[in-house]
Amino acid sequence: MHTYRYRLIYSLMVSVALTGCNGLAANAALPVPQTETPTLPPMVSDPPTQTVIPPSTQTSTPAFTPTPPWILQGPGKLVCPILLYHHIADSPTDSRYYVSPGNFEAQIKLLQVWGYQTIPLSLLVEAITNGTELPARPVIITFDDGDIDVYTNAFPVMQQYGFTGVLYIVSNRLQVDGFISTSQIQEMADAGWEVGSHSMSHADLTKSSIDSLYAEVVQSRRDLEEALGVPVKSFAYPFGLIRDAAVDYVHFAQYESAVGLGYTAEQGPGNLFNLQRREIKGEYDLKTFTLFLPWTELLETSETATP
Repeated sequence: MHTYRYRLIYSLMVSVALTGCNGLAANAALPVPQTETPTLPPMVSDPPTQTVIPPSTQTSTPAFTPTPPWILQGPGKLVCPILLYHHIADSPTDSRYYVSPGNFEAQIKLLQVWGYQTIPLSLLVEAITNGTELPARPVIITFDDGDIDVYTNAFPVMQQYGFTGVLYIVSNRLQVDGFISTSQIQEMADAGWEVGSHSMSHADLTKSSIDSLYAEVVQSRRDLEEALGVPVKSFAYPFGLIRDAAVDYVHFAQYESAVGLGYTAEQGPGNLFNLQRREIKGEYDLKTFTLFLPWTELLETSETATP
């Protein structure tokens, strides 16, 4: 199994390298259903006296890639990796917070090939609390801080592969140069992305006063919903740092969930307000990226091809 996995990873890396990993061209490396069009008889000026039917040997059955069925999961504990990104851009200083566009696309492509499907965080919360149908291999992809390169570099790749994500926005950075604008956030929300609060000013909540916690946690949600016109139901703790008073304000503000940092893909009622996220750092290669995934092989399905 490990040999197979590394061969698959290597082939994906070669595929991305050949295509340059620049936007839509990378998708050409994926298998694409092929349909051979029958050769039609030449057109004539007079109506034909009989119908010409191409020989059956000239018609091929289109390839068919089955979609894995959604299955009931929850209530209670379940497995759903939550990945955390910051910048999707080439780093000027080799910062851990920058994942290059090429590496990012290779990671997204790998997720698709292995049968992962993105879901909104709100659907994970529904599964944990009440139980609901989820993909066989759900994944949530989150982006903290709202840097503009998430819109310019990550958003097109996610759309290309049919994925959506979750934006965690710092509310006092709306309409600030270098960050995603209000209209761009609304565009992403219209495409199926969710929006959460990443506090008012990205302060360390473990060091914030009680008075400032209200602004960071409660007021930030109100400001975002008023400015964007979209629901803001989840909160991301800045730096992944948590204290009891901050969690109390998250409950007071009536968020449905909150995300921090962790070491597992297992989520459940016990950590609904500290859902476990895995940070994807800029120095990770594709092999290291697979260590954050609970399923690391092609997804088998009982569905069969149909004409």
